[in-house]
Amino acid sequence: MNTSQIFWNFSNRVYQNDDVQDACLALQNKYGLDVNLILFCCWSGALHGEFTEELFEQSLREALDWRQNVVEPLRNVRSWLKQEIQNGRISADSSVMDFRDAVKATELESERLQQIDLERLVDRSSDGEFEPLNSSARNLRRYCDRCGVDLTNDVKRLLALVLDASLSDVGPDEALRALS
Repeated sequence: MNTSQIFWNFSNRVYQNDDVQDACLALQNKYGLDVNLILFCCWSGALHGEFTEELFEQSLREALDWRQNVVEPLRNVRSWLKQEIQNGRISADSSVMDFRDAVKATELESERLQQIDLERLVDRSSDGEFEPLNSSARNLRRYCDRCGVDLTNDVKRLLALVLDASLSDVGPDEALRALS
């Protein structure tokens, strides 16, 4: 397996769950969290332990820069096209729909490239003993704290859905407790 795809493959597996998709989009749209960083918190915590300060800061900087300059402009174009088509201001002919699909595919590819970049930051040589559930939960709590997102019951419930899907030997109640 290409090592630069491990995080991407993990994310695709976790994101296949409809509840996880809904939870991630709610965390993004309601609370302003970055889906790739939510998944990175879980993946890194599960496989490599709790973030070091350096990894945490660097991943936030790089993800913010990439999101603002690449992902969000593509998402804005795709959303604008969807809205304009629904409102009837743009024709829904096949060429417009093909263009919208191409923008969507480019947006997805930009997220894959961002994940490859985030994975590159992880120093696998420093892996020691750690507990995957608690490490992932601490990463998520730290990320929420940095973003000014209070761990309300709703936020914890949404994060627990992602955490539960990320770790095969964890149930939803255990994931929720780890976030408290």
